[in-house]
Amino acid sequence: MAQTPVVMPKMSMTMTEGEVVEILVKVGDRVEKGQVVAVVGTDKTDMEVESDHEGEVTEVSVGPGDVIDVGAPLFVLETVGEDLLAGMFDQAPEVPETVNEEPTPAEEAVAPKSEVAGSQVLAMPGARKLAAEAGIDLSQVSPASAAGIIKQSDIPAPGSRAAKAREHIAKVVNTSSQIPQFSLSTTIGLGSPLAEDANSRFVQLARAWVRTLRALPKLNQNFVDGAFVSIEEIRIAALVKSPLGFVSPTFSASNIDAGEWEENAKAVLKAARDNRIPAENLQPATTSITDLGEFGIRQANTLLFHPQSSGFNVGVIRAIGSGYEIDCTIVIDHRIADPGDGAEALTQFAAELQRELNVNS
Repeated sequence: MAQTPVVMPKMSMTMTEGEVVEILVKVGDRVEKGQVVAVVGTDKTDMEVESDHEGEVTEVSVGPGDVIDVGAPLFVLETVGEDLLAGMFDQAPEVPETVNEEPTPAEEAVAPKSEVAGSQVLAMPGARKLAAEAGIDLSQVSPASAAGIIKQSDIPAPGSRAAKAREHIAKVVNTSSQIPQFSLSTTIGLGSPLAEDANSRFVQLARAWVRTLRALPKLNQNFVDGAFVSIEEIRIAALVKSPLGFVSPTFSASNIDAGEWEENAKAVLKAARDNRIPAENLQPATTSITDLGEFGIRQANTLLFHPQSSGFNVGVIRAIGSGYEIDCTIVIDHRIADPGDGAEALTQFAAELQRELNVNS
């Protein structure tokens, strides 16, 4: 028998530590390979952790609210065979499909009920303390956990994950100054409307934009160390509003025309709205789709962040006579293209988007 630790996974290139949101096993439990055993989080997203081994839990090292380094043990399994610490979480976690809405007896033991505003509220002791210090009514706090337990990460207090998320965004925005960029805007006429659902709308926009980049390879490259380098894998970042602010899951466009890609993209976008993004969807993007239509915005001008070379922004779609129109803004790295190339891209995108709508009408 070997003692095999289950460790804090690395969920992004820059991640050095993570918060323990939930430990879903206890000493004596039998764990199967692929079983979801914990929920961990970074500044802006939570992720379910699956065990890459099977065995019996012999030690639980941490608890909810603990912040530990990447690679530090969450708990220990007694496994058959040699100890294979390396590569325990090479596989990206699956997007959750169903979650037990009722707290388990173990959760109730660590999250006793508290009387707040005449109702019973499940909250971790650390969360109750943080809420009390900040003067926050727990009955007004929405737990991120499907079990309904309020944790420290749910409390929007100074120093919380919400504040850290804003700090992270500020650091990323600073890198935009390293990319000379320009933007162009236009209004596109359409014969049929875009999907009302934001997730379905992203699929339509992403397919049209990726086809545009493939048709105009000049826009699908980076300028690195004085040379132009073609982007082999287009990765699209989406803008999603979550309880901790706006997050940007990314998607490989390798098989963007497949139905499986559409289903996966919608599932990831739905999970991202609850602060849960699979590790494979946290990789750097080469382009972006920013859709602010659901907020009633007509036009937006976003920034590029390395390794992005382009970005596409759309606003709310409007009915005009028997047709529809939508305002679009393109953002391009000026080192790889000129405004004339951007104008050509907008024309190409309009044709590709109408083609996508015709196929799915």
